[in-house]
Amino acid sequence: MGKNITRRGFVAGTGLAGIAAGLGLAGCAPKGAATEAVASTASGTEGGTNLPAGWDEECDVLVLGGGGAGASAALHAAKAGASVILLDSQSTNSFSATSICYGNFCVVGSDEQKALGIEDSVEQFLEDALANGNSDGNVVQANREDAIRTFAENSARGYRVLKDLGLEFPDPYVQVGHSLLRCHVVDNAKMLQLLTDAGKDAGVDYRFDTEFTKLVYDGAGTVLGAIAQKKGKEVAYKAKKAVLMCTGSFLRNVELLEECAMGFSKIPLFTGQGLTGLGHLALMDLGAAMWGRETVYAVEGHSEDGAAFCEMPHFGAIVTDLSGNRFFDDGQYWTNARTRAMVAKAKQEGNERFQTWMIADQAAYDRAVETGPKNGIYEQNESYFVKGDTVEELAAVINAPDLPATIERYNADVADGGDTLFGRTFWNGTGTPSPVPLDQPPYYAYASYPNILYTPTTGFMINGECQVIGQYDDQPVGGGRLFAAGEIVTRSVVGNHYMVGVGIGSCTTLGMVIGEKAAALDSRE
Repeated sequence: MGKNITRRGFVAGTGLAGIAAGLGLAGCAPKGAATEAVASTASGTEGGTNLPAGWDEECDVLVLGGGGAGASAALHAAKAGASVILLDSQSTNSFSATSICYGNFCVVGSDEQKALGIEDSVEQFLEDALANGNSDGNVVQANREDAIRTFAENSARGYRVLKDLGLEFPDPYVQVGHSLLRCHVVDNAKMLQLLTDAGKDAGVDYRFDTEFTKLVYDGAGTVLGAIAQKKGKEVAYKAKKAVLMCTGSFLRNVELLEECAMGFSKIPLFTGQGLTGLGHLALMDLGAAMWGRETVYAVEGHSEDGAAFCEMPHFGAIVTDLSGNRFFDDGQYWTNARTRAMVAKAKQEGNERFQTWMIADQAAYDRAVETGPKNGIYEQNESYFVKGDTVEELAAVINAPDLPATIERYNADVADGGDTLFGRTFWNGTGTPSPVPLDQPPYYAYASYPNILYTPTTGFMINGECQVIGQYDDQPVGGGRLFAAGEIVTRSVVGNHYMVGVGIGSCTTLGMVIGEKAAALDSRE
């Protein structure tokens, strides 16, 4: 069974002082005229309330977070006629996780698929997602069929909105977790700007530098609005229809990250600054559970200076330690087990920056060149590769004396049909080809460094209506007035293993869905 964290469990594991220190709660949520909090019960909000003394502002739909999910939700709620306020803790959303990710975008039924003769379907995506999400045998609270269906059934419509706004979708290519081509590489920063501009044109009131701190609910647990901080002042926002939780991940919350994966906070982060986990704590307060903490992982392939990125194992390369030895199944896509192996090896080597080597022959290198941006080889990263005419020459250049023996054994194993050391069966995750020998000189090495970018397999569960599910039953929390989309609930679609492209693909699509659902609700005047 997947491990889950409630707020009560998190408090027990870290201590109230740790939470206050990590989140700055003493500074960002002082007592004031806006709130008169009453403690929740241990089972959630039943019997408790935290109603403010009065509301400072009101709107039909209140959106928390201005990344891809929030911007999409706000746009579609406004297009449906709702008055919308969007709160974001940063001065701009141009540096959100959506803007700085790699731009892989999954679509079920794109024009580009059809032009290539690819027949995709909701049922095929569902089959792929369930197989990939449960592929380690952990089937309890991995991903949900109803949430997967909601994404898949609305995917082409969400894609069409973005395409009509001017976003370009190149031909799809092979990616992890998919049985066919449905992953496109888009300009994700442009995508978010298009959604933001369209939202403003539709009447969305963007409130930057405004940090959401807590949800407001009544004695029945029905969400009524939220409290936020603006220039040191506490502001109470009433949502007459619904609150949309789109606050992203929790990676800037050191205590919560360490609770999920001890030692991982030492790995550099490459993600938005506003990902403090306040949305996670708010959902825990309502009685929801955070699942998949054991699946947090880092993404390798960055250069030390952060200016380049390349996923060489995706093209058949191997990964070695500093001495040139393989030390895990490099056919795993980014996983918790892979990251733990890397952290353990780095500790053994005294390797404080967690460096590894990605080793390729000419054939693997050429495959990466053919793919190009952003996962293959292109102008931005080609200068980071070191070359040797032979394996021995490359080993001498990078000071990895064990590399020749490693390549010799790996090639012999692959030729015999198996990896006797670690059981590698894919280039880099389900849906990618089987291993091939690295026997085409010259040889290349890329110094790879990890960063933690996102937590798509760790979060809360939503049902087919995009309502967050409670810990103890399959019922939604928030009294039907709370919906969620984006990284905080992506686990509902991907499960235990990330399915490439579903991150921004689902955040914009499910953002569209929750915006429309919220706007359709009756108003509570």
